[in-house]
Amino acid sequence: MNTSTVGARRLLGLGAIAAIGAASVNAAIYGIGRAAGLSFVASTTAAGPQHILLQHVVSFTLMTFGVGLVAAVIADKIRRPNLRALQTVGAVVAVVSVVMDLSIDSTVAAKTTLALMHLVVGAAYVAALEIARTARAARRNDAATARANHAASVSRVAA
Repeated sequence: MNTSTVGARRLLGLGAIAAIGAASVNAAIYGIGRAAGLSFVASTTAAGPQHILLQHVVSFTLMTFGVGLVAAVIADKIRRPNLRALQTVGAVVAVVSVVMDLSIDSTVAAKTTLALMHLVVGAAYVAALEIARTARAARRNDAATARANHAASVSRVAA
């Protein structure tokens, strides 16, 4: 197993934990909104209002997170762009995707609550990539320190 495979597995593991966390937080936000009397209506058609349900919130959270993780694993494997750049892209996508909520047929409170969910996903994605990035940097520093210590011990033995 090469280091790229280990990195991908670690990234996917961290991402899965963060995705489940984001989905749980979004489910809680949705539940609080519903308990407060918010109605999340995406659009109103001749058949009636098309409601945004909890399963929509959770599945959208997991799907968007999954797309981001696949992008991160691919970028990590080809070493372009780096995880810091993907963190920036993830944050921008989270903020820009809030615009989708402006066009739904709901109250300002419902739109704001849904927008908050986008930001939760973005924050969780950025956090997962930051943990992966700092863990990788620590491993690289540990490897460099080990090489330096080994070189020092070899030079002492040779002397």
